[in-house]
Order: sequence, then C-alpha cells, then structure tokens
Amino acid sequence: MRLGKHTEPVWYRLSVIVWMMIVALQWIDYTEPIWYQETTALVTTTLIAVALCEALLHSRPWLNWTVKALAAIVILRIVLGTYIYYPYGPIFPDQVRQLLAHASPYIWFSLSAWGLFDLLIRLLTDRARVMIFLSFNLLAFTILDSFTSYYLWGNVAWLVFAGLGWLVCLHLRRFQLKYPQGWVKLRKEPLKITLNIIVIFASVLLIGISMPAVSPTLTDPYSAWKKRTTPVQVPVPGTIAPSEVSQPTTPNSPEEVLSGYSRDDTRLGEGFDFSYSPVMNVTSEVRSYWRGETRRIYTGTGWADLSREGRDTHFYAGGTQSEPLINREAGKIQTRMVEQIVTMQTDRSYPVLFGGYSISSVEVLDEEEDIRPRMNWASKEAELYWNGFRGAELGYNYPKRYKVIAEIPIIPVEELRQASYDTLYPSRSVDTKYLQIPSDFPERVRSLAEEVTAEGSTPYEKMELLQSYLRQNYEYTNKPDLSRKQSNDFVDSFLFEIKQGYCDYYSTSMVMMARSLQIPARWVKGYAPGSMPSIETLQRFPEMDTGYRVSNSDAHSWAELYFGEEYGWIPFEATPGFDTILLTPEEESVETWTEELEEERESIQEKSSILDEMDLRTLRWVFGVSVAVLALSLVYFFRSELYLMLLRIRLGRSLTLGEKISFEVLSVVRRLRRHGLYREGHETMRESFVRWEVAQPEWSHLLRPLLVSFEKANYSPEAVSMEDWQQVKELSRKLQKAVQARRKLR
Repeated sequence: MRLGKHTEPVWYRLSVIVWMMIVALQWIDYTEPIWYQETTALVTTTLIAVALCEALLHSRPWLNWTVKALAAIVILRIVLGTYIYYPYGPIFPDQVRQLLAHASPYIWFSLSAWGLFDLLIRLLTDRARVMIFLSFNLLAFTILDSFTSYYLWGNVAWLVFAGLGWLVCLHLRRFQLKYPQGWVKLRKEPLKITLNIIVIFASVLLIGISMPAVSPTLTDPYSAWKKRTTPVQVPVPGTIAPSEVSQPTTPNSPEEVLSGYSRDDTRLGEGFDFSYSPVMNVTSEVRSYWRGETRRIYTGTGWADLSREGRDTHFYAGGTQSEPLINREAGKIQTRMVEQIVTMQTDRSYPVLFGGYSISSVEVLDEEEDIRPRMNWASKEAELYWNGFRGAELGYNYPKRYKVIAEIPIIPVEELRQASYDTLYPSRSVDTKYLQIPSDFPERVRSLAEEVTAEGSTPYEKMELLQSYLRQNYEYTNKPDLSRKQSNDFVDSFLFEIKQGYCDYYSTSMVMMARSLQIPARWVKGYAPGSMPSIETLQRFPEMDTGYRVSNSDAHSWAELYFGEEYGWIPFEATPGFDTILLTPEEESVETWTEELEEERESIQEKSSILDEMDLRTLRWVFGVSVAVLALSLVYFFRSELYLMLLRIRLGRSLTLGEKISFEVLSVVRRLRRHGLYREGHETMRESFVRWEVAQPEWSHLLRPLLVSFEKANYSPEAVSMEDWQQVKELSRKLQKAVQARRKLR
C-alpha cells in the first residue's frame, strides 16, 4: 500500500524525517576523515535546517522552499565566514561579493545534500522502497567495513536501529489506514504502544549481544569463491610455515602457495597468493626495509642453502651491557643511528631478528623474567641470527617485542656516481665470493647486461641503468606464466622467455647481471616497509598504533651491491612498484617522514582545538536560529491548540467537543475580520455567514458547513462527534488558504 504525501499525518512525517537524518548522519560520519571540516559542518547544518523546514513547513510548499533557500544561504555565509575567509565591509555589496567568490565548490555540497534529502523524503513512500533503500545502505556500509581501513560497525548498528524504527512506523501507519477506529483507541493509550516498541527493540539488542561467538555457517561469496577448493598448505619458497595455517586440509587437493618469509630459496619462481596476515609492527623515525638474511651462491634454479655458504659468527647476548655490533663491510660513509621498536604480531619463530639496514644493538623488551636471549652475529653479512631463549617455557622461542638500533647509511649519490671502477676496486681487489656465477650461466644474459649498461661510464651509473631496465621492461605478477619457460636457468628464462614475475625474479636477475659485469652483489630477503596509517585514520582511531604495519604480503627480496671499502654495500630495488629507501646528505638535513608526521599531527591537534571553538560558535548560531524558527513555527502552526489550552486553564476543566467547535468558528470569524469581512454587532452568526456567502459565493462550500457545525454545537440536541471536530478544523484551514489566495490576486 502506497502512503501518499497527502495522507501522511504529522507524526508519521516527523518520524520519517528522524530516521532519514539518522541514516544521513552515518554517511557524514564516514566522510568526516575525507572531507574538510568546513565541508562536514556545512553539509551537517544544511541537513538539519532542511529537516526542520520539512518538519514544520511541509503543508506550505512556497514557504518551505523559501525558508530552505534562505537557511542554505545563511548557513553558507556562517560556515565560510568561520573557516574560509574573514568577512569585512557592508553586507551589500562587499560581503555578498566575498560570499559569491568563495561559494564554489562548497555550495554544491550544500545543494546536493538538500536535493538528495528532499528527493528521498518524497520517493520513500512505501515499504518496498524503504526496504530497498535500507538494504543498499546496509550493503554499502558492510562492504566499506570489510574492504577498507574503516571500522563501521557502529554506523551499521545505527542504520539497523533506524531501519527497525522506520518499519515500525510504517506498520503503525498501515494500521491507521486500515483500522481508523482502532487507531483512535490505540492513540488514547500511548504508553502501551510505546512500551511494546521498547520491548521489541530491547529484545533484539539483548539477543544480539547475548549470542555466543561461533564460526559462521555461511561465508561471503568472495571468500567462498577463493576457497572453493580446500588446499593443502605446504612450505615452499615464499610461503608461510604450516604452523600458521589454520584451515583444514584434505588429501589430494590442489596446493596453494601464500606469500611470507621464505625458509627455502633453492628453487624460485612458483606463483603464489598474497597472505595479509600480520607479522609485526615497527616504530621507526626512518622508513626502511626490514632486512633479514642474505644469500651469495646462485645455483641456476635459486640460492644455495645456508649450510653450503657457512657463516663466521660470534655470540651476542644483547641488552645495554653488550658491545655494539660491528658491520665489517659497512664502508666509511656517515651513518644515522635510528631506534626501531619491533612488536611481533604472530607466534611464528624466525631465524633472524629484523632491522633497518645494519643492526648496531638489540634489546629484548619481553616482560618474562629469567630469560636469556641467544643470538649470533655474522659481521660480514650483517645478519643477527636468533637461537632462542635459555630458561624459557616450552613454546616460547622468539621475542614478542624488541628494540633495535639500526645504522642507516647516508649515501653521497652524486659522489658515488662519479667514482670509476678503478677507484672503487683498486688493484682489482674484489671478493670473488660475490662474483660467483655457475659455469653454465647463459651467455646471452651477460650480453644483455653489457648492452643495457653500455652508456654508463662508472659502476654506479651502470647499475642505475640496469635497475631502470628491469623495472621498465618486465611485467610484475605474483602468478607468472611458467608455460613459457624453456631455459633451465632461472634468470635466463625470466629475461628472455617468461618476461614477468615478482621480486625474486627481479632481485636475482639484478644480482647475477651485476656479477656478470664484475660488480660484487648479493641477494637479500626480508620485508618491505609496510603501511603507515594516514593522519585521517589516526584521527578516526586514536588508539591505533602509529608504526609501520608489516604483513606477509610485504615479504620481499632485493639486491645489495658492493662499491668498495669506501661506500660498502648499497641496496638496489629492481622490482617495479617498490622504492629503495636511501638517505642522502641532502635528505639528512631535512626532517624525516615520521618527524613530519608527528609535527603534522601536533599541528592538526592545535588547529583542531581552534577549529573546535569556531565549530562551537557555528553550531551555536545554527542551534539558536533553529530553536527560534522552531519555537515561532510551533506557536504559529499550533496557535489554535495553544488557544484551547489557555481556555482550558482559565475554565479549570477540559473542553467539550462542542466548545472546541464553537471556539474554532469564532477564531475563523476573527481571522476573516482581518481580511475585511466584518461581523456587525447586531448580527447573529447566521446573518453574518449568509451575508459573506453573498459577497463571496466561491466560499459558500466552506462557510455553510462551518455555520451548520457551529449551530449544531450550540443549539442542536444532537451530540457532536470527533468527526465533526476534525471536519471543522479542516474547513477552517481550507478557508484560511482561500482567503490568502484572494489577497494575492489583489
């Protein structure tokens, strides 16, 4: 059943406006971190003003639209004058010109909010449309909550509340139309219906918060499609360990490879799916890669196991009492000491502790007592191997939180770019371990490396050209087409056959092509920097950690190239979509990204405090104007009811229906007098009405029934009914509109 706008009673129209405003405010809450504060304030106050006008002036369209337009202009002037510019000069023409100059694009937000609200209020007139509208909103919020960084379950809860309230009001409206007598009786007992509604809402909420947490029987379509076959999780290069897999496995099911820190790099190249499970949170004032281990022996299919390479290590106890760790091949360039706090987000154990570039010291921050960490430092490779705790409980074998002091090199790129091969490697003193190439290494890889770097005159320039070539000429994908592979060599097949791949392809190719040009190189694996929450996100969720959030999808590999004793090992990033983090002398004089972030947060907090005061002033203006408009409108629209209430107070009793009809007709007579239709002192009520009918015959269909009702209420032995009283009020309203229409024609 359609509930037309002409049949909507006041209570229903007001309730719809309330539910619509609740839905609108949820979207404003979602957009608040995205919009400027002035935009949020403008849209919010415009919607409040439009809703008030719609609630109070619905029966007078011309007045409704006029007041809405004036309110939109006043609100635009107040908000822009508070946030955007300082108004000066006389209102006309100076301040009008200022407003017009600054109105765009804010006025479009205001008009869009106004238009959308009015359109929805007039379209959502039946249960089907309301259900579709609420369903689309609920679907949108759940999608945004699932696939963005926003936490919107509070908005979903408010939306469900508004939906339940709206449906209850629809049900009551249908009941009123279908059973008018029953509605009259029900309306006389408002407490009973209110209690029933409260019980229903309370029951729904109680059931919701009391249900036990159980795994869902059904899953969303995307997850169901992704898990349409239950895979066996196996530890292969680039995957997570089986201990981290919580999904059930079945025999003979297809294997699924997930991203993560690799333990076996002997065979590279299989495709994988990204795993977004968290690994760690790192607080650092300098953004960097989180370096793990290196490899130097290339086998043609991957990198040899650590047992073949060997490591010269010494024991390291960690803590403030231990001597700083020495990186034997760090070079002689300046470094910056950076404190990094690593908080693990997984129970998995790793063979190393992670840090930015080279670790100088480590302190385990776990609260467990009587634990002694066991670590080994490989000074030449700059790797810190983890060997567990002494005296720790079973299962506790990796620190949950530790502090790293990292030495980040400040690389003089311009100086290094000018350094010749003989300057970097005097007397050809190059460590051949990092020039290792298999005997059957394809010659066409060497030729391609020479061709790509031919225009470079120094080793660093050649490596920049090689890095750019790999980044620009090969497609990044986590699932390369291995059907193209023909060569037995991993690098050769990537460069000439597959021509697509992920970080292992690019980094290994960079290392081996550099070695073919007699530039010492090694392969490094660890994690990319991860993601830092934005300022808007931190404002929305102040309890969120401010560090870099690193997940298994950030597992990464890159190349390190050796540029002699003066400069040491320098990272290169050949994988497209990733950027090498290098500090240069010019950048060192500038604040770090994290310091800028902190300063921006502080400035935003200071700015917010000022804007908050301005916002309060704006809200006071809007609130004051709204209250004044509401009070005046209530007095105007309910003047008859107020008059009857005053009469009731004077008489000390409730008015009968007959008395109400008499007072309403007398009120009509007073209003007609203001428009030139006087009742003479010697005339009876009938004589005056008959004379007015002669003078204004087009009103006779209104005047005659009013006179009959008045005489029935005062002189007839028949008792007047509620329908008679409702009819008199409707006739009085129509006569008022007719008188106003005649006045306009004049």
